[in-house]
Amino acid sequence: MVFSPNRDVQKYYDKKGSTYDDYSKQLWSRIYDAATWRLTEPYIPKDPAAIVFDAAGGTGKWAIPLAKCGPKVVLGDLSEGMLKTAKEKIAQEGLQQRVEVKECDLRSLDFDDQTFDLVFCEHALCFIKEQETVIKELVRVLKRGCPLLVSGQNRYVLSLSTLQEGNADPAFSVLTQETQFVMRGSLDVYALSPDEFRQILETNGVAVEKIAGKLFTMPLAVSPKQMSSEKYPDTLFRQLLQFEVELSNKADAAALAGHFQAIGYKR
Repeated sequence: MVFSPNRDVQKYYDKKGSTYDDYSKQLWSRIYDAATWRLTEPYIPKDPAAIVFDAAGGTGKWAIPLAKCGPKVVLGDLSEGMLKTAKEKIAQEGLQQRVEVKECDLRSLDFDDQTFDLVFCEHALCFIKEQETVIKELVRVLKRGCPLLVSGQNRYVLSLSTLQEGNADPAFSVLTQETQFVMRGSLDVYALSPDEFRQILETNGVAVEKIAGKLFTMPLAVSPKQMSSEKYPDTLFRQLLQFEVELSNKADAAALAGHFQAIGYKR
């Protein structure tokens, strides 16, 4: 199958490659990252012979801590700009022998079946129209019985966040998928409901253990100005993270979150 190039995504992240990690200083990102790591860490293989695929791994934000836990990591991404930054960071950490950097398209992966002991795909699926194709590829390259951790964006919360005073049409359009939400005027966002997310995984050979919500506190509960700030009391960060973790442990709360993370195993 031949896919049209994801030029918008590639162009956007090529430009962001040198500054992408700056987001990590903002309150929302610290909360999101800490919550993601708590959900992820228990599933990381500690065997140094194990291989983890960090799908759409960008600047190595996750590949580096994954590798520090023990396994080898293959970081794959479409953006040369992001991969350039990743290589620099990996070299600074002295992890060149533990992390391989590879340019790849998640819709058509150049790996053999059952290559990886863990497939981790964070904040990438929502920018790809062919989401089921991506899931099929991620499952294909994963060994049987091994974990798949992949995140998606919640269409319900996304549509609510676009409600405007006196005009609900844009929000309704996103909710019904008549149009896509456009992030920062550049990228279409392909969001899912929790049930749709579960269905696409289970249909393609994943036994879903849980779907955990992330970013309950954004964009509805705490002001965007506060959440995007780089200056905030550490007590606020700890309180919001505690709130996030508590809700993420409740299965029926996933529909309230801006994002969700599925954890499952290849059947």
